[in-house]
Amino acid sequence: MNEPTKIRLAIADDHPVFRAGLKLLLQMNDDMEVVGEVSDTGRILEEVKRLEPDVLILDLTMPGGSTLPHIESLRREVPSTRILVLSMHDDLGLVRAALASGASGYVVKAAADTEVTAAIRAVAGGKIFVDLDLDPTQVGSLLAAEQETAADDKKGPLRNLSAREKSVFLQLAKGYTNQEIADELELSVKTVETYRGRIGVKLGLRSRADFIRFAVELGLIGPGNY
Repeated sequence: MNEPTKIRLAIADDHPVFRAGLKLLLQMNDDMEVVGEVSDTGRILEEVKRLEPDVLILDLTMPGGSTLPHIESLRREVPSTRILVLSMHDDLGLVRAALASGASGYVVKAAADTEVTAAIRAVAGGKIFVDLDLDPTQVGSLLAAEQETAADDKKGPLRNLSAREKSVFLQLAKGYTNQEIADELELSVKTVETYRGRIGVKLGLRSRADFIRFAVELGLIGPGNY
C-alpha cells in the first residue's frame, strides 16, 4: 500500500531557533515534511526553484531586506509553490499587500500550532487562509473594496508627483534598491535619495513597506503588473 503524499514545505526565516521549533512542529504531522530552509532574502528564489516545495512558509523581514517585493517573482518563477506568510506583524495593510502580490495565506507567529498547520493544509489545497479577526471567505471582496477606496482617496496626492518622481516611486514600490533605480533611470544614487525624500513628504510615506502598500492599494503593483 502506497504511503499518502506529504505536503513538501520550505521555511524562509532568519531565526534558527524559530526555524528549528517550527520544523519540529510541522514534522510531527504525518502529512507534512520540511524539505529545505533558507535564512537570507537573496537566496529564497534560488532555493525555491531548486526545491519546488508545495508551500513556502515566508517571514516578511529577513537579512537582505523585506521579502514582500519578492512574492511576485516567486509566484511567477515557481507557480507550483504556494506562499504562506508567517509574520510577527498583525497588520491588515501587510495582509492586503501580501495577498495582492500573490501569497495564498497570512498567519501571525503568535497563532496556535493548530492554526499554522490548518493554514498549510488550506494553502496547499489551493485555498486562501488568513489568521486574523477576518473571515477568510471575505478576503477577496475586502481586497477589491480596499483597492477601489484607496484609488479614489489617493489619486490626488499621486498627481502631485512629477513624471520623474512617479518613475522613482514605482521602482521603490517594486523593491528596487537606490543603486538599481539610479542605474535604471540614469541618475546618481544621491539624486534618487533626494527624490525618495520628496515623494515621502508629498505622500506621507516613510518606510519601503509604506511605499509598497500604497502602490498595492492603488493597483499599481500586484498580479498582472510587472
